[in-house]
Amino acid sequence: MASSPDHVTTGDDAGDGVASIDTSDPRVKSEIAKKRALMERDKRREAEGGASSCSARAGNSPAPGNHVVNKWVVLDLGNRPSKAIYDPWTALDDHPIHFTGLGQTGESSQVLTLGDLRRIAGGDWVPMPKPCDWHCVTGWSHLGLDFRGVKLGDVVNELARDAETAPRNGWKRIYQRSADGYDTTVQRPDTLDGFLAVCDGSTGEMLSEEHGGPRLVFPTLYGWKSAKFLREVRFLSTDDGAPGATIGFWERLGCHPRGRWAETQRWAPGTAAAVWTVLAGITDLYRVVGGERVWETVMVKGGWALGALASVVGIVTGWFGVGRSSARRGVGD
Repeated sequence: MASSPDHVTTGDDAGDGVASIDTSDPRVKSEIAKKRALMERDKRREAEGGASSCSARAGNSPAPGNHVVNKWVVLDLGNRPSKAIYDPWTALDDHPIHFTGLGQTGESSQVLTLGDLRRIAGGDWVPMPKPCDWHCVTGWSHLGLDFRGVKLGDVVNELARDAETAPRNGWKRIYQRSADGYDTTVQRPDTLDGFLAVCDGSTGEMLSEEHGGPRLVFPTLYGWKSAKFLREVRFLSTDDGAPGATIGFWERLGCHPRGRWAETQRWAPGTAAAVWTVLAGITDLYRVVGGERVWETVMVKGGWALGALASVVGIVTGWFGVGRSSARRGVGD
C-alpha cells in the first residue's frame, strides 16, 4: 500500500505492523528543520575553508556526514550471548568459528579454532595493515583503532588448499552469523581487505565482551557490517538482489545492502531511507544539545530498545508462520 508524502512507513507495506513516522507532525518538522540548518552550517564552513564533519579525508578523518568521537562507542541490541554458548575469553585457542558454504556445491563446512587461525597468521596474531577508522551509520567515527589478528584473505587461501573445504565456486558474498542472533552480509569485493580482529593492538588483550570478541572488520564499510560474537562465516552464491537471497538484520530494516561509507551508502533506496534519515537527524540533536555523554546514552539505550522490539516482532511473525530462517538462509545460498 502506498504511503502519503506526509506519512512515512518503515516497511514496504503500511499494514506490516512496523512503526511509522508522520512527517506532518510539527515536532518532527521542527527536528528536520534543525538538522537541515546544521547541514547548511557545515556546508558554509567547508566553503569558507573551515572544519566540517564532511571534510576531505587526508589520512584519518571521519566518513562524510559523520562527526569524530573520542571513544569506540559500544552499540548492540542488548542481547549479549550467554557465556555457556559463547566465551572466547575462557576458551582462548579452543574457541571455534564455523565456516560454511564450502566445497563445489557449498554443502561442506569446516570449524577453525582461534588456535588454527593463529597458525594461519604465522604463529602469532599480526597487526592490521593500517589503523582502522570505525565509521558508524548513525553518524559518528572513531579514528585510528589498532587490531591484531589474521587477514581474511589468508583464511580463504588456507581453506582453498583442499577442494572439500574451498569456498563454493563463484561465491559472491559472505554471511556472518552471531551468537546473539545478529547477522549481516558483505559483498565479495568488499572482503578483499577484510581482517579477523582478535586482539586490541595496543594492549594485546582479546577484544572485550562489550566489543563482541573476535570479529571480522572491513575498513571500507560501515561498522554494522562487522558482526559481534561471531559464530559462523558462510560463503553465498547469490547477489544481494536475487530472489530469496539471504539478507541481514539491519538490511532487513532498511540499511543499504553494501554499506560503503565513502559512498555514503547508509540506507537502501525507498521509504526506509526517508524514515532513517529523520531518525538519525533527531538522534544527532541530542549530541548538539546535550553533549557527547547524553548522545551516547541515547544511542546505547536506543539500540537495546530496538533489539527488544526486534525480538517481539520475531516472536509475533513466528506465530503467523513467517520464519526468520527464510530471511537468513536464502534460496540458492
